[in-house]
Amino acid sequence: MIICTGCGKKNEDDSRFCEQCGRKLQSSMRAAPSTEGASPFLSPFSPQGPSGESRLALGRMIEAWAYVLALTGAAAACAWYDVWWPLYPAVGVIGLAAWLRKV
Repeated sequence: MIICTGCGKKNEDDSRFCEQCGRKLQSSMRAAPSTEGASPFLSPFSPQGPSGESRLALGRMIEAWAYVLALTGAAAACAWYDVWWPLYPAVGVIGLAAWLRKV
């Protein structure tokens, strides 16, 4: 079953469009949560702790800051020793790692 991201209706696996609202179906997306009566100012964290999506976002943010700190450390070492050529491959390696990890 594919759940429509627009209205939440369950459709057959071979359907390309929602039977109820006509929206194009995407099998990898989850249904949008119901926002009826919800305040737009609520925290994204639930009282029981962060949800899976917010933990993933927090993990990516921590990983991005780790890349920034690694690059800053490489730049500081290059400045300390007054040798700048190691900074070029460091930027390439850190950039490639961030791109492959989709950070």
